[in-house]
Amino acid sequence: MKIYLFVTLLLITIISCNNEEKGINKKKSPSKISEENLSDYKVKGDSIIARTFDTLRNTLLASVKEKGFDGAVEFCNTHALSLTNTYTENNITIERTSDKLRNPANAPDSTERRILSQFVKMAGSSDKPAAVVESDASGKIHYYKPIIMQSMCLNCHGNSQQIQPATLAKIKSNYPDDLAVGYKESELRGMWHVTFKQ
Repeated sequence: MKIYLFVTLLLITIISCNNEEKGINKKKSPSKISEENLSDYKVKGDSIIARTFDTLRNTLLASVKEKGFDGAVEFCNTHALSLTNTYTENNITIERTSDKLRNPANAPDSTERRILSQFVKMAGSSDKPAAVVESDASGKIHYYKPIIMQSMCLNCHGNSQQIQPATLAKIKSNYPDDLAVGYKESELRGMWHVTFKQ
């Protein structure tokens, strides 16, 4: 009887320790996004980006009208980052980044560098860079969308013939390490990154 009781207790101990070890070593893997949710996040991401872009564009156009493009550079230096965050909420963040930075505060993290690299490769081929939706191990959903250069943007991001000397001087004084020039219309400028926290 004592041996039977001892063996039973030993087996219970071994089984419970084994189950605890499985729980400790269990890693949380990224959750899969269903096709329906993927579409929902693209729609939500596009809506947030459209509102943010409209806010940035309209305030920038007002600044250009009032102070010219060199005044707009000063405006972007002090207001663009906060305007990008206009529609940030408790569960949503909005960022812009690029492989050719103007503002170092917009530097990409390792995941953003990976997505940017994909966009650059697509832009270099015949493919048009397409938006990407991913989930991470913590359950956050990330929406990445390419920023494509528009003609008006060339006044501050184009070549030396397109950027006026006063504007170029403002760029150099506000962003001494600027890399965000020499673009052509329709080229990849960078990307939007919207994070949805669950």
